[in-house]
Amino acid sequence: MDEQIRQIAELIEDMTYDFGSHNMDGVCCENISHGEYRALRTVLRLDKCTMQDVAKSIAVTKSGATRIVRRLEEKKLVHRINDQNDGRVCCVQLSEEGKSLISRLTEEPAKRMAAILSAMTPDMRQILLIGLRAFVEAALNQAAGGNEQQKPVK
Repeated sequence: MDEQIRQIAELIEDMTYDFGSHNMDGVCCENISHGEYRALRTVLRLDKCTMQDVAKSIAVTKSGATRIVRRLEEKKLVHRINDQNDGRVCCVQLSEEGKSLISRLTEEPAKRMAAILSAMTPDMRQILLIGLRAFVEAALNQAAGGNEQQKPVK
């Protein structure tokens, strides 16, 4: 393996561990699983979040997403509603408890990240942002089976 590739892989592993939402036992925050945490983040990011959006975002089947959402409903963190335009489409929304939980879970890592980034010059933060966007776009393209060249990230 190329030395640069090895170094990048190790840095990404370190970052995901250091900024991950899990503890040493593999339990996520406040007794929810990592999959449940990712599902909550997906629902938070999307104005209209369908079960298919949850499944795609956390790389599970639609039935897997349904089981995760059911557990989140049992914990009173989300609720399901039918789409107003198409009653066959099931959407997921955060409850007040879910909004409160995701806020608590993201606040501390955001503070840590802000402290780290403040130690970098604005130019270096911009370079990091451009590089990370390009990496994520390339990864998504690879996952989609695409072989097209990546467009420059603005």
